[in-house]
Amino acid sequence: AERRANQKGDATIEEDNFDFLIVSSTGQTWHFEAQSVEERDSWVQAIESQILASLQLCESSKNKDRKNSQSEAVALQAIRNAKGNNFCVDCDAPNPTWVSLNLGALICIECSGIHRNLGTHLSRVRSLDLDDLPRELTLVLSAIGNHMVNSIWEARTMGHRKPSPDATREERESWIRAKYEQKLFVAPLPPPTPSEGPDLTLSGRLLLAVMEHNLPKLLLLLAHCTKEDINAPLSLALSSRALLYGCDLRYRDAQGQTALALARSAGSQECVDILLQYGCPNEPAPSVASTVGFAASVTSSFPVSVMLGM
Repeated sequence: AERRANQKGDATIEEDNFDFLIVSSTGQTWHFEAQSVEERDSWVQAIESQILASLQLCESSKNKDRKNSQSEAVALQAIRNAKGNNFCVDCDAPNPTWVSLNLGALICIECSGIHRNLGTHLSRVRSLDLDDLPRELTLVLSAIGNHMVNSIWEARTMGHRKPSPDATREERESWIRAKYEQKLFVAPLPPPTPSEGPDLTLSGRLLLAVMEHNLPKLLLLLAHCTKEDINAPLSLALSSRALLYGCDLRYRDAQGQTALALARSAGSQECVDILLQYGCPNEPAPSVASTVGFAASVTSSFPVSVMLGM
């Protein structure tokens, strides 16, 4: 008998011989001849099963892509819905589509060019629509918002006029450099609280801000921190947002431990993954560290990347 099967699984049988044809979706045909009816039917059944499996796999991939696309759309909308994100953080232009990862702020395309000129240690610019943003980062961006950013970076404008959406490039650049490079408008750093103590360093205050889940306080501290403050390995291990503030991933403390080593000792796989993603040297965790128990109690208390991002 002759049997013809195409990729839709259609088949016709004629009881004249043991031949069968395979017809592709593009019209190509392959002719085969079996030795018996049983052999022919076995071959046709195997081929049809493979065609069905391929079609199901293709449909599964489409559903997965569709699901991922929907998840990304939800994440991006959550960022846009954050307080103040309907306007550019620097000139109030509506519907900004660019983001400064360091600052957690949305900016318009005109201001984005000036941010790039600041250098990535101050502002690392990405497109909200065109670039793939890690899930941890989208969670952080949706938690911050331009309103929170400007409550820190524009707290004391002292009569300086913020540029309008139709401002010239020179006006934008003057404002943006004064705001982020010279830090002329940054909110003052409040004195240490009783729980912090008068002798606590900025690195220590960063750590306490993480423990307190206090995102505005953390962002304010980061705005006042030097590179050395941010490089303190324990704070770096616990506040992975420091990765975008020009920190040195190879920095070691007095015991020779890096942020990665401390994160591993603390059992924070989330911090380990983010540190490795951003190029932190891979090395085993130290066998003993005086800060391990403390760090472990902190990092296990909440998802660090959700609080602080990258």
